[in-house]
Amino acid sequence: MEFKSLADLRATFTTQLKCEVYLKKMRWPYGVSCPFCGCRHPVYMKTYKRWHCTNCRKQFTLTSKTIFHDTRLPLIKWFEVIWLMCNSPKGVSAKQIQREVGVTYKIAWRMQHKVREAMKHNIFAQGLCGIVEVDEAEVRTTNTGGGGGSNRNIVLGMVERDGFLRMAMIDNYKSLTIDKVVSKNFQDVHQIYTDGAHWLRFLNKYGQHDYVTHYIQYCKDDVNVNTIENVWSLLKRGIMGIYHHISTKHLQSYLDEFSFRFSYRKIKPAMFDLVLVSC
Repeated sequence: MEFKSLADLRATFTTQLKCEVYLKKMRWPYGVSCPFCGCRHPVYMKTYKRWHCTNCRKQFTLTSKTIFHDTRLPLIKWFEVIWLMCNSPKGVSAKQIQREVGVTYKIAWRMQHKVREAMKHNIFAQGLCGIVEVDEAEVRTTNTGGGGGSNRNIVLGMVERDGFLRMAMIDNYKSLTIDKVVSKNFQDVHQIYTDGAHWLRFLNKYGQHDYVTHYIQYCKDDVNVNTIENVWSLLKRGIMGIYHHISTKHLQSYLDEFSFRFSYRKIKPAMFDLVLVSC
């Protein structure tokens, strides 16, 4: 379902029941099935508002084995958080969630991290294909080990031309380290573009590899890394302007969020449903 604004979302889901009906439709489009064993013939117990599986004998509710399980918050608040995170190109801070949704900062922070888990769940299973740009960047994060200060983290970015994006933290610039990440994300790549970094020269084993040396030129015909450079610009503006401080511990979660939003930017109306299914 397409929601053009937060007000549109709120006007659609005016009650908890409407949220539950929509969630049930998205979770079980072909009929209710047990989340534990997959049985398609559970028995609904109206008194307890839950299902009983005739196969594994377990009981479950609409929110069992989802990020909404055991939450005391109305589903509309979760829907609002999902919509805000999907429709904010540079991200949305927990303080903004606190103001918009009407929850405490601690709850807003936890809700966001649960939604980030859903964003990466089964969504990045397919590897990158076609023309792929590869580059690395340094991202500063807050030192969570005490004593203040900041850490420099190396992030490897891989993006299809007009397609999906992957970002992952790496320990160093060694080719072996980079290869471990690349091998998990490349599927059917036939053209690879990078800058002139010597530690990326090994990528020719995955397909035709061309590179542009930036201190000489920014592009060479169709050979450039402008798409991944735009990703770095968006990521760093989001960290500095929206979040201000990100801990090293949670950096990968933020990278997954940015990757999801960038990958599905051309189908933004469908992002809400996509995340809801993954929840």
